[in-house]
Amino acid sequence: MRARLLSLSVILLLALGLALGTACSGHKSADASAPGTPPAITTAPASASTVTGRPVTFTVTATGAATLSYQWAKDGQSILGAISSSFTLFQPRVEDAGNYTVTITNPNGTITSGIATLTVAAAVVFPAPVGLAYDASGSLFVSDMDDHTIWKVDATNHKTLLAGSSGLAGSADGLGTDARFSHPGGLAIDPAGNLLVADTGNHTIRRIAPDGTVTTLAGAAGLPGTADGPGAQARFNAPFGLAADATGGAYIADAQNHTIRYLAADGTVSTYAGKAGAPGLVDGTATAAQFNQPNGITLAPNGTLYVADYGNSCIRAIAPGAVVTRLAGQASTYGFADGNGLSAAKFNSPVGIALDAAGVLWVADTQNHAIRRIGTDGTVSTPAGTGGTAGNADGTGTAALFYRPCGIAVTPAGNLAVADTANHLLRTVTPAGVATTFLAP
Repeated sequence: MRARLLSLSVILLLALGLALGTACSGHKSADASAPGTPPAITTAPASASTVTGRPVTFTVTATGAATLSYQWAKDGQSILGAISSSFTLFQPRVEDAGNYTVTITNPNGTITSGIATLTVAAAVVFPAPVGLAYDASGSLFVSDMDDHTIWKVDATNHKTLLAGSSGLAGSADGLGTDARFSHPGGLAIDPAGNLLVADTGNHTIRRIAPDGTVTTLAGAAGLPGTADGPGAQARFNAPFGLAADATGGAYIADAQNHTIRYLAADGTVSTYAGKAGAPGLVDGTATAAQFNQPNGITLAPNGTLYVADYGNSCIRAIAPGAVVTRLAGQASTYGFADGNGLSAAKFNSPVGIALDAAGVLWVADTQNHAIRRIGTDGTVSTPAGTGGTAGNADGTGTAALFYRPCGIAVTPAGNLAVADTANHLLRTVTPAGVATTFLAP
């Protein structure tokens, strides 16, 4: 019996010793999150490239005893408020380029990541670019709706102010920066090389001569209406799209009147198609047809007008003689779908439209954040962007992201210039769907 009790005592002592040894020894488990473990970086922040205004994010992942704290730094200087596992520059500037690191700390130690280098290229930026037009020399003209200005971007991407004063809305004729606009929209070049401007907020049509002199051709500033007649007596209601013809006249998408107007070379304004004050989607001839907030328009060599019928989410065609038909998109049904233009394709509030030398139509499908193509057989496809997904990224096809693109024009090289309005950028898109950003020289 005594021997048995002794054996039990030994066993109890051994068990107690093992328990104490486990609790009190300096040996720890291999669990990286166990108390006492210093931080360790498992995924380091990577170097990145971006353009001005395009968000970029650095991210780190780490293990170690909770709770980990983070501090990001640029060129060795701590960044105020950058204290999480990721750090985003939402509106990067050229001066934000540099070397970024993150220091991770817990009560048991500190570790600093290797350097992640940020490169920031200077993009050609605007507050709200909408209208685009190229002249014969290859210069691109841009209307900035929110800045109330008209800009010129030359073939080297050098940007200069052509007319208006940044941030100052108004209505004044004059030379260059003495002139004033109010939310200017569509642009067109007439046969004499003048730039025509749909001064949307002023309800007028303006002209900028090659020397920068601005004059009002038709309408009266601040007086919307529907009247036809000589220039100063005519009235518009938020005109937007413009298309100049070979005679020196111009077609106008009079958006809030839901009509297409014509400004003759002698200054006389008439209603070409649509019924003023009566939005709808009706095919027919001249005033028997109906539109709903027509926006961008483009003119084919055979005299056919193509209209981005914004409110109907359709593309319309107007043959000579003012014969209006639906070309693509479903009647008053917005959405996103490729396929046959009349039976399958869908758009969502398209604004810009352009025609290339091959007869292909290109559409800035604004609320789908995409660039659409209408082939000569009427088939609709999406070379760049994704239906309904907004973003800001260069790339090919669905890798390219836009944010409410409004303006579109065919470049002298046969590519597309896109006013990526809500991203405040100009983009180039090839017919194959490769999107890049205009960079400043």
